[in-house]
Amino acid sequence: MIFKKPLFITRLFKLPSENNHIGNFAVDSDTSVNFIRYIYWLEPSDFIWAKVVLKENGFNLIQAKQNLCEALRASGNNAYYIPLKLWGKRCVRQSSWYRASQKKGKFLLVSGTKLSEELDSFLDATVKESSFQPERLPDTNELKAMVASECYLNNKPDKWEQVRYYEKIFFKLFFTFAGFWKWSESWDEHWLAHRANHANFLCKKFTTMIDGIETAYSISDSAGVCSACMEIFNIISPHTRKLVRGCPGSVLMDCLKKNQYYDVIPTTI
Repeated sequence: MIFKKPLFITRLFKLPSENNHIGNFAVDSDTSVNFIRYIYWLEPSDFIWAKVVLKENGFNLIQAKQNLCEALRASGNNAYYIPLKLWGKRCVRQSSWYRASQKKGKFLLVSGTKLSEELDSFLDATVKESSFQPERLPDTNELKAMVASECYLNNKPDKWEQVRYYEKIFFKLFFTFAGFWKWSESWDEHWLAHRANHANFLCKKFTTMIDGIETAYSISDSAGVCSACMEIFNIISPHTRKLVRGCPGSVLMDCLKKNQYYDVIPTTI
């Protein structure tokens, strides 16, 4: 029997063509080995001025409307920004990391090319594809230890772990039909990885060395990642380098590749 993706799933995300296998997503040229994104954070008053600068330099400024990761579609002279209201409409629980950070109330601006030098002071991070592959991923006991650590418990926003029952059902149906989870897999199995991924970037239990810098990395494949944009947009651990795998949502939006690592390099290091 062949199952078709429910209409609500195809409307919520732009899913890959039926002719493509889930494990080999068709992506835009932007997600090739030349992938690079520049992450800017601006106060509202600075954002108004930045819009003028962008227009003068021939950039089109596009508003993300459906999901936060949509901003990663920026390329060429098309820059994306996330309006403040979107943080409270999509991935609300996940974006509690944003609301608990020093970036709360700021505009996120993403570009596929470096913007005018006038905006250099707002450049927060650069994101590039990485060839990194971990020697191993943590086992269940190690994952549990990470989410029980004081480092994680003292830094996570309360809202992050307040998962409602309907959300568990939605995730199960959505990611199963989309091909990320198996029918036999439950929410609880992946929820541990969701938390441990963020915990590892906070606590640096699983790391690698890049250019002499201890760098934490995502500790599961994309199926076990949630809200990768919190690291990609340099919200979690903003002063440390990170190797981040995209979450299912970012892959389904054709913004990031499945199981690919991305090197997030803050300008402060």
